[in-house]
Amino acid sequence: MAILVYTENWDGEFKKISFELLSYASKLAEMSGDTVTALSIGQVSDSELSRLAKYGAQKILKVESSELDVLDSRVYTGVIAEVADKEGAKVVLLANNNAGKALSPRLAVRMKAGLGSGLSSLPESVNPFTISKKVFSGKATADVVINTEVKILTLSQNSFEVVEKNVDINLILILQKDLYQDRQ
Repeated sequence: MAILVYTENWDGEFKKISFELLSYASKLAEMSGDTVTALSIGQVSDSELSRLAKYGAQKILKVESSELDVLDSRVYTGVIAEVADKEGAKVVLLANNNAGKALSPRLAVRMKAGLGSGLSSLPESVNPFTISKKVFSGKATADVVINTEVKILTLSQNSFEVVEKNVDINLILILQKDLYQDRQ
């Protein structure tokens, strides 16, 4: 089983939130015995992609096409869902920013997955999958149990420490757009 992390890039470079997501996924993988796969969509250099391994990515996938240069939530949802399916990902992790807020509900519906949004901590338990999250403008905390086999999680920015690890990269794959036909 894999944890798939959608790592956004801005003009071909990753920002801190991508490394936070990978650090979070790495700790979650330690708890559940899973592997961490990073997914980059768009034009990113191989040297920038290899930076993802410093934060826990064991496998790095890159999907590039001129059609993917602009965020289209329907197209991106199709690509992420298909990659998650092919990788056997049971957890898909995104940033809780504008892109993550647009993609995560679509992914949850498409993949018949439970959605945990705006998370700031690791799960208390992976079986059952129980997450604490802030509610009522941060004045209270709620425990959320996600019972579905596949889980879509969004992590709040600046809520998890960036931890560098030296992980050997198994594979950097460049996947062409035509591998992902069904994007409806």
